[in-house]
Amino acid sequence: MVWLVLLGTALGALVVAAVGGLVVLLVLQRRAARLLGAETPPVGDHAIRLIESRRPTFQMSVEQDFAAMPWEVWSALEDGAFTWIPMIDGVTYRDLDRGPGTVRTLDAIVFAAAEQITRRDPHTRLSVAGIETSIPLLVKSYTMDFHLSQTPEGTTVLRWTIAGRPAVFAFLRLSWTAFFIRPFVRVVLARWANYYR
Repeated sequence: MVWLVLLGTALGALVVAAVGGLVVLLVLQRRAARLLGAETPPVGDHAIRLIESRRPTFQMSVEQDFAAMPWEVWSALEDGAFTWIPMIDGVTYRDLDRGPGTVRTLDAIVFAAAEQITRRDPHTRLSVAGIETSIPLLVKSYTMDFHLSQTPEGTTVLRWTIAGRPAVFAFLRLSWTAFFIRPFVRVVLARWANYYR
């Protein structure tokens, strides 16, 4: 009889957790849709310098070799960025401008961000700063840097560096989580690299 009560309690807790998870996903998706529907204006140089100068609570770099020339990887990075990752629709630019100061949006279905391009050296380097996100308590601002270099063998090495800060608990060092996130990022980059093989 006791095991029936325990089983019923466990099933009840599981149902509550599942419903709570669905509610959280719906809230995140609506916040992301709201950010994607708004037109975020670019921020000034002072705001970008502030984002870039703040010590990140999370930072990670990953490298991947691509069997392609830098201009091919660049094209996929700039126009189809992240579409090879499940549940990410990629980035959208407002117009044809891709230079520094341009704002683009990242649509990850349950996460969205407005990113401002801070550096653009075609076929070599692309840097962006996340100036607004749909979940600022977890990710207030971030920077991403994509550095491409051609090898003597005619392949391209992409070095992807991510750094960020939440709005709350920014005093906590979260770089230790890179140990768990880096393998996932490597799989994601390897999946992208497989398109060139």
